[in-house]
Amino acid sequence: MNVSTRVLIVAGLIAALGIYGAVRKPYGTRLPLDVDDLSEIQPQLDRLDERERELVLGYLKRSNGDVLPASMADPDAPFTARTFGEAIELQERFLREQAQRDAENAQKRAERDRAFGPLREALELRLSRRELLTQDEALGIPNASTGTKRADDGSRVLVVTYQLVNLTSRDIVSAKGAVDLFDADGKRRAHCWIEQTDKIEPFARADVRCGNAMRNADADDRAFAALPVEKLTLLWEPELVAFADGSQLTAPR
Repeated sequence: MNVSTRVLIVAGLIAALGIYGAVRKPYGTRLPLDVDDLSEIQPQLDRLDERERELVLGYLKRSNGDVLPASMADPDAPFTARTFGEAIELQERFLREQAQRDAENAQKRAERDRAFGPLREALELRLSRRELLTQDEALGIPNASTGTKRADDGSRVLVVTYQLVNLTSRDIVSAKGAVDLFDADGKRRAHCWIEQTDKIEPFARADVRCGNAMRNADADDRAFAALPVEKLTLLWEPELVAFADGSQLTAPR
């Protein structure tokens, strides 16, 4: 057997193995409807490479096992896949489009930050404390003024206190804006609209309390109150800062 023949045989074997490997790829495996137990498809998942396996798992997490006909599916996030191969294709598309959306949102946030810059440089907002108070405490009602002490039934109201800081050398006579607190996962844990009408002297501070005294704190509120402050991100979006001399700063809409 000459060298050329041997080369052809080896090449043929390599090609055959490649075809066999492609056929063995479990792209036609049906997706489960129950995504809580993947044991039945685990052997097929193990035959995918790491990237493809993560794509299938990511799709299953997003779809939660839902399968819709194309005519009823959301065109921006269709859950129409029935096999590994279709899931891989749809998840790749989702991640590609998500990356584009994230880039666009980052640009918009940067533009908004520039717009709020002058107002934030004049009036800073800081997170002061998070408290679980009784309703009377949230309303600022001392027990002595009621004549009788209410029985404590264990219910509490979430109250978040912020601190406005005048960073300028001028009196600020009014201000308004929105503040949000996000956890490490990007979930919004608190929102407050602030309207400050009391004067804040140069370099002075003023406390602002936010909460609904008529709403009892639920488990999510209690978990938020216990989160370490370093796990929280504050977003302050002031719309107006007015000074005693009649001038004001406003954020473009």
